[in-house]
Amino acid sequence: MRKISPRWIPAALAPLLVASLILFTSGQARAVDLPDKSAAEILAMINTDEEISFSGRVVKKADLGLPPMNLVPDISQSMVDSMKERLPAEMAEFIPQASIEGELALILEFLAGTHNANIYVDGPERARVQVLDLLSERNFIRNGEDLWFYDAAKSKVIHSKIDPVAEDEARSELELWVTKNSSEFPFDITSPASVAAYLIDQAGETTNFRVVEDASVAGRDAYQMIMTPKAGRSLFDNVKFSIDAVTGLPLAVTVKAVGKADPAFEIAFTSISFDRPPASLFAFTPPAGATVEKIDLDEFGSRAEGSEKPQLDSIDRAEIEKEAERLRAEGWAAVVRIPAEEIPADFLESLRANRLYEELTRSVKGGRVFSTTLFNIFFADDGSLYAGAVTIERLLEAASK
Repeated sequence: MRKISPRWIPAALAPLLVASLILFTSGQARAVDLPDKSAAEILAMINTDEEISFSGRVVKKADLGLPPMNLVPDISQSMVDSMKERLPAEMAEFIPQASIEGELALILEFLAGTHNANIYVDGPERARVQVLDLLSERNFIRNGEDLWFYDAAKSKVIHSKIDPVAEDEARSELELWVTKNSSEFPFDITSPASVAAYLIDQAGETTNFRVVEDASVAGRDAYQMIMTPKAGRSLFDNVKFSIDAVTGLPLAVTVKAVGKADPAFEIAFTSISFDRPPASLFAFTPPAGATVEKIDLDEFGSRAEGSEKPQLDSIDRAEIEKEAERLRAEGWAAVVRIPAEEIPADFLESLRANRLYEELTRSVKGGRVFSTTLFNIFFADDGSLYAGAVTIERLLEAASK
């Protein structure tokens, strides 16, 4: 099976990051009374307008049962290095250790503790996520063709350029493929109501949908809906969504784990405005003295998949449909399987060499497991990966088949 090259993924990195922050978002809410809507109607009103503009503050809280770790220390690595140069060797044990461990730490950080972030969006080509750390900040910015990541604590900048021609070609190819195959979809792809009704119908075998009391989130009236797994094999107890009654923008999501009274994961807008953010918020110039690393997205795509750009029509649709049917039938207890040959060897090598990998996984028969209250990941010794919102026993059972 040929896959769409990951060279198209970085081009949407900033907007997708914004979307992920919004999607997994609970705020202080007061009761309001809105016109009644069904679960399908609420799902259908979720905003999909690429041209939407807004800005706001979000707060993320996560309690996934991970051990307490200083993933983002109050000091930077450069400060630690400076101390080592200035202080005598006898004082080495008093020098603090910056525990940042690359990209893995950044991912884990999102799964632990409380974080505040400012989000600014102006259409599909301008977005900024400003993560507020103690006495510092990190910024993910897309401004037209430019992608920036700036870590103020480390004085480090990563810069990439998006090829607008390649981005337009990818978008056009996707639109053409959807148009050509629209008659084979089991719903009217031009109708949000049709799509919503189909999704709820398909999920009905595994999920209960319940509309609950309306609320005010970040000063906005919002509809609220809870999804609850029917089967008892999932680690999820329920997921509650809050949707802006006027714009359809998701404002809050709360996820509860089985057997836990407090939410395992929640992020909420605490304030939001739908005025267009000023262009200056997306302009970025590396500060004097900052280390700038440039990443060529085209080179990354070529190294990952070769120089030939795969076509959507070349994808093995039968294989995709078979896997989609399996996941739908298993519902909340589904286990995603990624064969070793589909995982880059250098990724596995760097992962296993990371100190955090040993600290946050435990040995089981045939590999190691990363465990949280909401999901588990099994890293098999043969390089395969299995993940799902299921117990470790269910994960290992799936891996043995």
